[in-house]
Amino acid sequence: MITPAEPPASSGRPGRKLGPIAPTVGSAHRAWLDPMRQNYLASGLTLNDLSTRVRFAKSKLSELLRGVGLYPR
Repeated sequence: MITPAEPPASSGRPGRKLGPIAPTVGSAHRAWLDPMRQNYLASGLTLNDLSTRVRFAKSKLSELLRGVGLYPR
């Protein structure tokens, strides 16, 4: 399956680059996750910024944006 290319993170964004979507993610989940990731990357926010806003650990947010781990209720 070919995945759409994601825009590169801006060079001024600190921290580690967001990892790829897990290969086990289904097509319906990927259809929701791709636009979510693109909006996150376009926002210029870091995982630290996002963590402060939504009160989830950065590691959990990274898992959610990659489609791994368990989602909160």
